[in-house]
Amino acid sequence: MANEIAKERSLTYWKVEASTYSFSVSLSTSLSQLLGIRFLGMDIALLGILVAVQLSAVGAGALLGTILINSYRHYRKKLWLLFGTTNRIGWSSPILTITIPQDLGVPLLYLIVAVSQASGAIAGIAASDVGGDLVSRDRAARYFGTLNSLMNLAALASLTTSVAVFVNFGGGSLEAYITLYVTSFTLAIVSTIFLIMIKDDPIAVEHFKQSREALRVRSQIKLYWELLAVERAKWYIAIIILYTAAVNLPASLWNYYLIYSIGGDEIWITAKAATTYLVKALMLGIWPYIIQILDVRRSFIASLILISPVPLMFMAARSLPSQIALEIYSAVWWSAWDLLTGLYNLYLLPRDLRPAVLSLITLSTNISAAISSVAGSIISTYIVYGPEVTFIISTLTRISVALIAIKKLPTLDLKAMISK
Repeated sequence: MANEIAKERSLTYWKVEASTYSFSVSLSTSLSQLLGIRFLGMDIALLGILVAVQLSAVGAGALLGTILINSYRHYRKKLWLLFGTTNRIGWSSPILTITIPQDLGVPLLYLIVAVSQASGAIAGIAASDVGGDLVSRDRAARYFGTLNSLMNLAALASLTTSVAVFVNFGGGSLEAYITLYVTSFTLAIVSTIFLIMIKDDPIAVEHFKQSREALRVRSQIKLYWELLAVERAKWYIAIIILYTAAVNLPASLWNYYLIYSIGGDEIWITAKAATTYLVKALMLGIWPYIIQILDVRRSFIASLILISPVPLMFMAARSLPSQIALEIYSAVWWSAWDLLTGLYNLYLLPRDLRPAVLSLITLSTNISAAISSVAGSIISTYIVYGPEVTFIISTLTRISVALIAIKKLPTLDLKAMISK
């Protein structure tokens, strides 16, 4: 009974930690490309490198994180605290790049992003592993749906704050950027305090102490190959990798294209992001019930299909109202992706394989995303109408992967998880 009370307390603290973390990081990450464009003179090529650094650092962190967590799994909460703190503090510090010469500011931005992302990947694996034992399977869909809703509402609040600050100081104002980064740092400290208050499941920790075994890079790679030999894991991971690559082909283009081709500014970008978080927060309270009716596999395939035309729709949306409408449409289906990939990642395979599965998915999807984003920036830079070509290729590739998913995506029985 005492352990169950402690678990409930930790789950409550997690909601507060996740909300304040989301406020801080959503605010700071939404500004990184804009900071580079406005104050560091970054073009599409340099933005492509930034996206590649951002994604590949997550992959590297995933590999290191799984080795650390599998080797020291009884310390997984401490690893979450160490690397989670580094992640959120790191993301609130890119404003420092404008205090040094521009030729040094860009490399410093790359370094900050790399460290923050790698730390975040390690913290994410540790957090998911801890959460998988704190949350019972019968309440997983509802709890994680609520958690994701709170995070999206917090992100909405942060971006609403961002819009208000930019309106007050003006788009592109240095004072606005300083104000927002200071706010991000303050919330990073608050979220870290609540992270300290979350406790691991002592029964699970004791089990991990008894079964502790150091893991090396070679044995980790061998474990990856063994996971890929499992039919259910193989096709799910392949679909996630391919779709992620398709989605990230224009990753370095969205903000640049919006500013220089469509004519938007920081207010447009933050308003769009705020809309996304609002819709996701609302839909994550609804999706568990839709899943109960459709089943998880059909819901997932529907989201893959209906997300696919977003790049083409983005190019056609030439006003702020049409961009907002597109964000509403897109967020409905991305919210399903967020919830369903989380459930697949945690529960497709047995608990003992969870860190390896999370690591493999994080590593492989971020490597594919990094390669894809670089390819997209090259196409956009060196081909006539390159950005438009990149958006079209992204759309066609998404549709192709969705067709593969119709035939190969494994089922995941969530009936016990979303019903009392």
